Amino acid sequence: MSDTQFVADSLAELLTAIANGVREAQEALSQMPALDAFGRPMPTYHLPYLDFQLQVDMENSVTESGTRLLRILPTANKQKNSTQEISSTLSGRFVAIPPGEGLPMPVLRLSNTRLSARSHTIQVQLINTAGEPLVGVPVELNLNEAASIQLSAAQGISIASLRDSTLEQALLITDEQGLASTKLQINAQLPAAATVVISAEYGQYHVNLSVTAGSAA
Repeated sequence: MSDTQFVADSLAELLTAIANGVREAQEALSQMPALDAFGRPMPTYHLPYLDFQLQVDMENSVTESGTRLLRILPTANKQKNSTQEISSTLSGRFVAIPPGEGLPMPVLRLSNTRLSARSHTIQVQLINTAGEPLVGVPVELNLNEAASIQLSAAQGISIASLRDSTLEQALLITDEQGLASTKLQINAQLPAAATVVISAEYGQYHVNLSVTAGSAA
C-alpha cells in the first residue's frame, strides 16, 4: 500500500468515527421523553448538520519489522523507525439526509371490497409521497397465516390454518394509476369471526390488511 493510500484510509477512519458520533448523539436526543411529568409536550432536537474543522498533526511510521503506524501524537522514540510527519487541516459539513436521499418515497396501500359472503376484491395502490403513481411495478400478495391465527386467537377464535383460502393472483402489476387488484376467496369452513390477514410486499415495503371471514353463504 502506498503512503498516500495509507494516509487516505486513516483519515477516512477518522471521519467515519466523527460521523458515528453524530449519529449516536442524534439517537440519544431522539430518546428524550416526549412529555414531562405533567404530561406537557417536551421540545425535540434534531441535528440538521454539523460543521467541523480538524487540525491534525500525524506521524506516518514504519517500524523495523515493516509495520505501518499512523499516530496522531508524536512518538517518544523515533530512533528505530522511519517516520514522515504530516500536517493536515480538514473541514467540512455532515448533513442529515431524509430516507431516500430526499426523493419521494413509495407508499403502499391495501383495501378490500366484499363481493359476497366469502369473496373479496383486494386492491393495491402504489404511489409515492409526491402523489405520483408507480406504473408497471410488481407487488407480491400472500395470505399471512401466522398473523391470521394470532389475531383470530386474540378474538377468542381458534383456527388451525387458512387452507383452501386463496388469492386469485399472487403477483400484481400496477396500472397507469398505480392500481392493481385480485380476488380473495375465504374457506367456507372458517368461523365467521375469524380474521384473515393479507400481506403485500414491494421491495423493502410491506403492508398488511385484515378482513373478517364473515358468514358463510
